[in-house]
Amino acid sequence: MIEVEEMISKVREMQGRPFDIRQLTSSCVANVILSMLFGRRFDHSDPAFRQLVLDMNEGANNFSTALELFPVLRFLPHFKKMLSKITRSHNSVAGFTNNNIAACTQVGNSRPNTIDVNLTKYAEIFSPNIPSPSLESNRVWCILALKYRMTAGGNNF
Repeated sequence: MIEVEEMISKVREMQGRPFDIRQLTSSCVANVILSMLFGRRFDHSDPAFRQLVLDMNEGANNFSTALELFPVLRFLPHFKKMLSKITRSHNSVAGFTNNNIAACTQVGNSRPNTIDVNLTKYAEIFSPNIPSPSLESNRVWCILALKYRMTAGGNNF
């Protein structure tokens, strides 16, 4: 509900002037997903959060079905450049994820178990054959959850 209020507030601030709603929508959707994963919401002006949203959009914009179907295309200059951008985006998202997992699991954190509980649940849902997922596999699932849930809809996200 907080994100809906945030979105309404930002739209009202524009006072009828035209603006690109994609950035606002991306930020709000990202915040909902991140609050489920990390147990807290991020401020829309947080530079790390803004960079994450930009990286996710860049990754979605550079996604290529042709490259997925024909991996040999990665050697062509156009696809090589595209793959480089996707890799940079993925590494940035992985760094953001690892930093936030570390922050959530610190001893002094007020909710130290939130991230492990959430990620363990994701791992149980998506890999029911693994009896007891490790924290490292939870990190992989967290990155995958961010990548695929935030890019749902491709360029229209």
